[in-house]
Amino acid sequence: MDGKLGKVIGSAFDPNAAGTLCARGFGYTQSAISKNNLANPLKKKDDGTFRTIGWDEAFAEIGDVMRAIIDEAGSGSVGLICDGALPTALAYGTRFMHALGSGNVWIDGATRNIGKEAAFAQVIGVGSYSPDLAHADLALLVDTSYADVVTPNVAAALQALRDAGKPIIAIDPRLGTVASFADDWFAVNPGSELALLLALCNHLIRTERYDKAFLAVNATGFEEWAQAIDEFTPIWAEAITGVPSYRIEELASRLSEAAPHVAIEYNNGDIAADSYTNSSQTARVVCLLNALLGTWNMPGGALLPFDYAAYQPEAVLPQAGPDAAHRETVPTIVSFPLGAPFGASAAATIHQAQTGSLKAMLVIEADMAYDHACMPDVDRALEGLDLMVCVSQQMTQTATLADYVLPLCPYLSCGSLPVFSQGTTPVVSIATAAIGSSDSNALPIDAIIEGLARACDVGDAFASSLDEVASAQLSGLKLTIEGVRDAGSVAVPVEVPRVASWPTPSHAIQFVSIACEQAGVAALPLWTPLEEASNITTVASDDMNDRQRDRIAAIVADANGPLTFNLITGQQPVIGQGSANVAELMDIAEQYDLDSVWINADVAAVLDIETGDTIALSNDRATCQAKAFVTHRIVPTALYLPSCFGHAAERQRVSFGKGVNPLIFADPVIEEGYGILCTQGACVTLLKEGA
Repeated sequence: MDGKLGKVIGSAFDPNAAGTLCARGFGYTQSAISKNNLANPLKKKDDGTFRTIGWDEAFAEIGDVMRAIIDEAGSGSVGLICDGALPTALAYGTRFMHALGSGNVWIDGATRNIGKEAAFAQVIGVGSYSPDLAHADLALLVDTSYADVVTPNVAAALQALRDAGKPIIAIDPRLGTVASFADDWFAVNPGSELALLLALCNHLIRTERYDKAFLAVNATGFEEWAQAIDEFTPIWAEAITGVPSYRIEELASRLSEAAPHVAIEYNNGDIAADSYTNSSQTARVVCLLNALLGTWNMPGGALLPFDYAAYQPEAVLPQAGPDAAHRETVPTIVSFPLGAPFGASAAATIHQAQTGSLKAMLVIEADMAYDHACMPDVDRALEGLDLMVCVSQQMTQTATLADYVLPLCPYLSCGSLPVFSQGTTPVVSIATAAIGSSDSNALPIDAIIEGLARACDVGDAFASSLDEVASAQLSGLKLTIEGVRDAGSVAVPVEVPRVASWPTPSHAIQFVSIACEQAGVAALPLWTPLEEASNITTVASDDMNDRQRDRIAAIVADANGPLTFNLITGQQPVIGQGSANVAELMDIAEQYDLDSVWINADVAAVLDIETGDTIALSNDRATCQAKAFVTHRIVPTALYLPSCFGHAAERQRVSFGKGVNPLIFADPVIEEGYGILCTQGACVTLLKEGA
């Protein structure tokens, strides 16, 4: 209205919004008008500061350096890293890298779901599924608090289940936003979710309450895996998880009684599969539990993805990369084969930069220096590249290390390629320019990559415009770009089938994965102990409330040292790196104690800590101070420190000095085969200020 943002509403047609906005939606509106948005291309000077340059100058200089690097070191020495939530950036960036002759396309996966997708693919051949909450008789929420964000449609579905009296059960070390819908909470020790899931499977098999007919038709390797998990009983899991064995047996019974109408929500726990050294195994067992219950493609169960690819013309930009053809023909330095089909994690990229095999990098809306703060000398590795170009809306921690920073239009100021939604109904969405950006020289991502491509003499790879590519992607679904843009999101008019057969090498659900074995990962998903663990032991009590009845009456710790806690983190709904990282949302997070460390109330009582007290967290890698938030909604063995809140880079103005980056405490462990940085699992000690 009069050139300014006026009213903001959620699309009634969008299956995720359902006429409502989540906090991130409001964050995008704030970021569109943030005074911290970059307006012009920047070039780093010799003294480390930046000067403003024009687009033509920036493209020409970057192109000259990029071509020289490829001439000297080969196309395999250049790569691209992108935020995986940006379909246009991924598609255009992948085409650009392929045109240069490089297969090095990575996703900034420290807080995303690459490990989970790759693990799912080893079992069911696809990287995701949709729990059909609307038709479920029981909902099982696994690790939803690690990514403490819920879309309005999921919140509505969970509320409908509660209203209908259907059970909602949470398996989680913390009762976060999504898990708070649950009427029963299995408060597991951090990283022990795999042990509980294995015990559930073990008990279902031992008591013969699994779907034998479904497995006979759809699975391979079941007998071998069943024999391998014979020792993983509920009694075995009790000591690891902190959950009494009788509770695990009861849960197995409830699952078998509700099957096949059991909706296991694990997709929302994206970060959980990028967390521990055993998290990819956890993701595989989630798929296998669905198989034992016979929930696949059943109403109220686990719905496989819609097969949109069958309606895509061949001559369109790839959605992710490198695709199968380019993995065979394009030089690449990716060494994590299980992550490659979906774009390996950015942690793999930093590793390659440290070894010197990567010379040039294009970074699109990915704050790697922040997301990978635990990796040794990450700043030096990025600054040591011959060329680093950062495309960003704001001056992030990573952007301060770049040779060139190219300003990206805010989300609400540019269009996008179609987004093909999964879920219960096939829906296509397209972002469109809702507001102008006349006072800025920032460009949309398609224009930036096309400019770089022309400067690198590969402009022919982008002969089609964004609208032409979008129209081609929609044509097979009998949709027009104009129609989708007018509504924002539309239901697909043709009947798009779900993936019907299992696109695995064996064409079945794989209890055993040969690809995992070849990648150095166990062929069978079994229990892998964590390297670090809390020294707190909890003693169960019957005199607790409904949510805490299996929790503590006493705390027992190693008498030879202080209490050590597993430090867990997650992704808050109102705080995210990049476009949602704006001052107004930072203030909201601080107001609601989202910058505080969660500590179990029983433990806090022992340590004489109250909400608001200043505490110090410490291990051999870092020390920090923060406020305490005392609650019963976290297990005694854990502390929770919100992620994406607090930066060490002063140029990241909106979050500098607000909160702590939890990754500074973590070990730089990259999971074998997947290339995922394991961001959880660190242990810390806690000390009250003045104690």
